[in-house]
Amino acid sequence: MRCILFLMLLTVVVCVDTAAQEFRWPREKAVEIATGGSGNGFYFEGGYVRYFQPRKLKDIPFKDKFKSLTARNRYVAFPCKKIATHKIPPGVSMKVSAFYEVGSGKGTQYRVIGVNGSLHYLLFSNRYLFASIKGGVSVSNNRLLKAIPNDNNKPDYFERFKYGVLGGFEIECLLDRYQSKSLVMGWEEYYLIRGDAWGEARWYGFVGLRFKI
Repeated sequence: MRCILFLMLLTVVVCVDTAAQEFRWPREKAVEIATGGSGNGFYFEGGYVRYFQPRKLKDIPFKDKFKSLTARNRYVAFPCKKIATHKIPPGVSMKVSAFYEVGSGKGTQYRVIGVNGSLHYLLFSNRYLFASIKGGVSVSNNRLLKAIPNDNNKPDYFERFKYGVLGGFEIECLLDRYQSKSLVMGWEEYYLIRGDAWGEARWYGFVGLRFKI
């Protein structure tokens, strides 16, 4: 009985591992436009997405298939062992985006222009739905559009570049059978290091469209 259970478990593990190695994104590159809300305003974004495809042995040029000097076994030294190098694991993608935010709060009106770079790791997928977590960095220019009176009743303007880290999640749903368009929804949390005036911690929720290129 234990042997049967062990064989069943081994079969499941092999099937899962094979599915992971056979995973392929429906596209390699895409652009997106999105809009949403922030803690105190509106958020607009345009981005470029690069999906990293796992390399299969059949995709590697013949001259590169025998890079390993490891013999097949102790009895056969040639040809050397075939190795398919997976430099980036299945389910990883990267996004670079530019965003614009306008908002108001606590007597201020402001705008933010910035650039984000993030790496996404896929947690769940089926034929039409992909859910990923992400982490990355952000750089932005922050400027007040409305002057704030200081203790001397003189207007005090604020403009500064800020940088920090971000984290969140994204859900992508394919919209057509050609897999060329998809609906994207996500949430991002930011922590900015140079937050001495305002906006140390921020959040953005967005929805948008992604197009295959």
